[in-house]
Amino acid sequence: MDTRALRYFQVVAEYGSYSRGADALRISQPAVSRQIRKLELDVGRALFRRHGHGVTLTEAGRVLLDRAQSVFRQFDEARAEIRGAAKGPSGAIAIAVPPAAGRWLVPPLAERMAEALPGVQLRILGGFSGTIHDWLVRGRVDLALVHDPLPQKGFRLLPLAEEEVCLVGTPGAPALARGHARPADLVDLPLILPGRPNASRRLLDDWLAEEGGAPAPRLEVDDHSVIRALLRAGMGYTLLTRGGFAQEAARGELAGVPFRPRVHWKLTLVTAAAPAQPDLVDPVAALLRRVVRDVVKAGGWPARPLAAAPRA
Repeated sequence: MDTRALRYFQVVAEYGSYSRGADALRISQPAVSRQIRKLELDVGRALFRRHGHGVTLTEAGRVLLDRAQSVFRQFDEARAEIRGAAKGPSGAIAIAVPPAAGRWLVPPLAERMAEALPGVQLRILGGFSGTIHDWLVRGRVDLALVHDPLPQKGFRLLPLAEEEVCLVGTPGAPALARGHARPADLVDLPLILPGRPNASRRLLDDWLAEEGGAPAPRLEVDDHSVIRALLRAGMGYTLLTRGGFAQEAARGELAGVPFRPRVHWKLTLVTAAAPAQPDLVDPVAALLRRVVRDVVKAGGWPARPLAAAPRA
């Protein structure tokens, strides 16, 4: 199996689009398509399913992606180990982040790591909380940022910041006119939400259970960029943290209102209680905590830092 074709396949899977994957790889889309077609002929199954917004993985594609990421991670670790002449910690480390927090935290984290931990190769994976939890359990990532994770044996939880949750739609949308929202308002709204398990779905389930209703989203979408596109098109509403739509709000594309009573999600750093690479995980976790504190202090990311002891 051609490793170049595998790499192209991995990038297209991460971007959910042949064209965006080709742009990221800086090669033509036909070249990417040819390599992935070779893979499909090799395994004898289709790897992607096309739709209006791009592509999604088939079951065969999900199996191959899982194996490919494991293989590439071993390659990265081997490369880092061979180049281990660098001073300080060295190796490869994978961090999973939710889309909204990643916007604010990943750029400064990457910059700080290049300065403080030059021997550490950073890999960032973005996803919703349910997907991130699965990556943690299967050992595909070393650290993760998750909104309100449920306690689980074998993992350490360290709350880093608190973010306010808002009801979000287009500017002037009727449900936003009052300047705030109540949980009861959600019963009849056309909601666009990720599928379970997810922090926003868990919150919605709890709210509507109190109201005697059942959550019935207009659309379930497990792609953050697609959710935003649907919101901008006026297709409905969703739940986001303030940081999750601040940039679109500044451009006049989206608007949001807080809930009454106010609702907050805790962004929590999750690591294995006995990490496979403690010499990498511990310094990166410490650096990430400093990045959160500094970004909030600088006034960019609308969140409140938390100081808490790790929880098992």
